[in-house]
Amino acid sequence: MAVKIRLLRIGRKKRPFYRVVAIDSRTRRDGRYLEKLGYYDPLTKPATVKLEKEKILAWLEKGAIPSETVFNLLQKEGIALEWHLIKNKFDAQAANIELQKWAMLRKMPVTKLENTLLEPEKEVVLEEETEAPAEEVKPSGEEKPVEESPGESTETN
Repeated sequence: MAVKIRLLRIGRKKRPFYRVVAIDSRTRRDGRYLEKLGYYDPLTKPATVKLEKEKILAWLEKGAIPSETVFNLLQKEGIALEWHLIKNKFDAQAANIELQKWAMLRKMPVTKLENTLLEPEKEVVLEEETEAPAEEVKPSGEEKPVEESPGESTETN
């Protein structure tokens, strides 16, 4: 039996509300599920997501495969990263450090996050701009002296 972690739609017409469930892959979308793992409400601003991490990790260890949408929800909650670290047998200390990095990036305001991620691109753009020919500007201390014509004199008698 292949188990999937996917969304089960409940709620009214034009008012969707989803349960995140572990379900047999051959079962219809709203059919009988094996276990309820959380819920997702897309209509609230921001969308409400409540997932039970321990249950989800237990199902993933048993071989359950998340749907694309559920995988995106797991990524936003950090569960996908934790599963990746468990699956690749990271030691507890390294896994904890990676999870802390993820948590810090998540708490960082968007403007700071964009600046840290886009700094190398800004440097490349600046290099491209300096390659374009520009007018030569002389510093104020290095001005050329004005040459006088032989018939004219600036001296006053």
